[in-house]
Order: sequence, then C-alpha cells, then structure tokens
Amino acid sequence: MISMLSMKLRKTLDWKTSNIYLLLAIIIGAILRFYKLGAQSFWLDEILSITQARLEYYDPVHPPLSFLILRIFLETLGTSEFVARLPACLFGIATVPLIYVFGEHLFGEKEGIVASFIIALSPWYIRWSQETRMYTQLTVFTILALYFFCLATYKNTITFYVLSAIFMTLAFYTHYSAVFILGIIVFWLNTKRFFERKRSEINSKHLLIFFGVLCISCVPLFFTHIPHAIAIKLGGEDPRWGAPSIGYFIFKLFSNEIGPLLSLFSILGAVLIVLKRNNAGILLILYAGIPLLTFSLLISWMNVSLHYLLFTLPAYALLSSYLIVEIVEKIKESDLDKELHVKVIKSVQINTLLSIEVMLVILLGIHNLPYLYYYYSYGEHPDWKAACSFVESQLDPEDVVVSTRIETVEYYLGRVDYKLSEENFVEIKNSQRRVWLLIDEWRIDAIDPDHVIRDWLTFNCTLMFQDRLIEVYLFRL
Repeated sequence: MISMLSMKLRKTLDWKTSNIYLLLAIIIGAILRFYKLGAQSFWLDEILSITQARLEYYDPVHPPLSFLILRIFLETLGTSEFVARLPACLFGIATVPLIYVFGEHLFGEKEGIVASFIIALSPWYIRWSQETRMYTQLTVFTILALYFFCLATYKNTITFYVLSAIFMTLAFYTHYSAVFILGIIVFWLNTKRFFERKRSEINSKHLLIFFGVLCISCVPLFFTHIPHAIAIKLGGEDPRWGAPSIGYFIFKLFSNEIGPLLSLFSILGAVLIVLKRNNAGILLILYAGIPLLTFSLLISWMNVSLHYLLFTLPAYALLSSYLIVEIVEKIKESDLDKELHVKVIKSVQINTLLSIEVMLVILLGIHNLPYLYYYYSYGEHPDWKAACSFVESQLDPEDVVVSTRIETVEYYLGRVDYKLSEENFVEIKNSQRRVWLLIDEWRIDAIDPDHVIRDWLTFNCTLMFQDRLIEVYLFRL
C-alpha cells in the first residue's frame, strides 16, 4: 500500500514539475525573443520581405504564405521594426512547446523538456526569431508535419495522415526547403524494417491518401512559382554570394550557428540511437542529415546560406536531449545514486533537477551567454536607420546620395541617386554637387577588392557618421 502511494506521489510530482519547467522554458524563450525585437535596423532581406508583403503578386523565388501573414500584421499593426518581426517572433516562441510535444512522443517527457530549453536558449534560433523572414515559420510547420506523420504511423489513423499533409503543404508554401520533409519521411519509412523492434503495419491506402492530399494541395506552386524559381537558381539570374568549401560550410554550421557543445551532444546522441536501434531517433538523424548533406553538395553551384538549415535545429536539440537524459539515467542506476534514493521526494528532486535544470542550464545555457550578450549589445545588422536619419537631417535637395545598398537607403531615406560600383565611380567623384556616400562593410569589400574606392574616400571625403558596420562620407569640391 505504501509503495503504491509512493508511486502515485512520484508521478504527481513529476507531472507538476514537468509542466512548471515547460512553462519556464516558454517564458524564457518569449523574453529572449521579445527583448529588443524592434531595436535593430532592417537589413536587405527584411526589406525585401516587407516589399513582397505589400505587393499583390509575390516573387516566385519564395512561396507566398509568409508574405501573406506578414501583410496581415503590417496592415493591422503598422510597419515598425517590432511589428514586422512579430510573426517570426511568435513562431519562434511556439517552437518551444511544440518541440516538447514532439520530443515527448518520440522519447519521453524529460527529453521533450530538455529540448524545449535548448530551443528557448539557442542564440541561432533567437536571432532568426527576430528577423522579418520565414524560417521560424518553416520550423513550426516542419515539426507539426513530422509529429502528425509519426502519430499516423503508430495509431494508423487517416486523420493524422491528413493533418501531416496539411502542415507539410503549409511548410511548402512557406519555403521550398520543405521538400526535405518528404524525403525524410520516405527514407524513414524504408528504415523502419531495420530499426523497429516491433514492426507496425503501414496502411497503404492511408499512405496513398497522404501523398494525394499533398500533391493536390501543392499543384498550384508547380505552375506558378517553382519553374521560375528553378530557372533563377540554375540560370544564373541569382547573384552569387560566393561558394565556400563543403568542409567550411559544415564547420561554420556546427561551430558558429548550432554551437560546438550542442553539435557534439547531438552527434553522440545520434551514435547512441543507432547503437540502440531506436527507430524514433532515426527519424531525427534523417531530419538533421538529409538537408545538411544536400545543401553541402549544392554549395559549389548554387547559392546556399546556413540559415536555410535553421528548420533542422529541433533535430539537433532532440538528439542532444536524448543523450543528456540517457546519461542521467545511467547516473541514477549507479551505486552512488542508489544511496541517495532514501525518500520519494528526494528521488523526484534528483531526477528532475539533475536531468532537466542543472545539466542543461550549466552545459548549454551558460555556454550561450557570451553570444547572447554580444548579440543584444551590438546586433547583427548595419544601423541603416540611424545613418539615414543623420543624412536626412543635413541633406539638401540638390545633394547626391550614393550607397552600397540601394534598397535599405530607399526604405529609410526615400531616395538614392546611384549605387556605388566601379562603373559609376568616375561619375561620382567628378560630381559638381555634394555627395553623401553610405557604405556598409559587408558590401564595400566585394565592390572594391583593390581598395581603390576606399583610398579615395579616405583622402577626398569627410567621415560624418560611423557605426560598427556602416560609415557615412561627405564629398564636396
């Protein structure tokens, strides 16, 4: 009787504690994403998103769903930096409880809690939750599509197949990287026979309905957006950003974006999953590995940016959480831990605090603090808003405005006469009027590799404004 009461008490305490920790993760995630949400100036891609959201016809390079959502926010709440970034922020916050639900289904409650803290504290995910782009939205739809597909295979229910197809469609209308979700599912279905101890039968009719719903719902994109997007990517219309080596691409992803500690934990978690033949975990390995491998092979002939892989971050978080919980379970089984299991309350405290709070916050949370401090203190973008405000306060109607970034200066200043380039440099330096030159470090190095323009700016112009990544020069005869 006493043992039964102890078990019930332990389950009750665990349930309450897990919900408290999940709520804490959501609160932390929300604070970190709302903090200084509108502080930074827009950069090029954000302005392109806003421009697209205002148009009736959307750029075929990207699907329209994120722009439609952004348009609703802009028309309802205004066009400030805070409002424009609000959709990405809300999707970023929503990822925290969703990854808990996904992790709890794949592994268990503790793994879901740990993963929710990892996402809540991830500097990479926090940054893109504060960008007027579609990548956190893609992440949410990806998690939901995979979650409902897993439920469909285990419960063999047509409703879950349809829900999975719907969220996969929403992901596909958000970003074309959603095509990887289909690849992940197809490969996972083929690996189930090798890694699933107790094989579950897949209803072929339900699976056919799933693919049918997906194909029918995505047909419009194949006639409108996708052909044009492929032509741009393969036809050379898209300007090149440079093609890093595969090794550098992967190294930068693991060291700068995901982080070395989380990368190490996720790799070790993946190894442990393979050794244990955990079929649910294999889904995560495919979730992380297929997009990474594909983009790594594409970088030599196609523009690929690391943030295209942001939607795979939940896979790394869940792989790491699996490893962390397994380590704690081994500690629980050791003689040292058995000596501490004297009372139920103490046992619950050890299980919960050690596995969820102590290991996660110490090993992962504190590890992220220096980057978060730098991000909130200095930001990631050139301060075009401040630079344009300065120029506007001193600009005469007959002055000439030149910039390395036409779109951003047009947005904040309302006018640009020339884009700084080698072709029009002669005309700029021979101008008989005052010339304002707004220069950002990211572009000037690409435009002026031999430092010809840089030297001319230094010796012939006056530096009027300087930020960490942007300079404003004034040229006058």
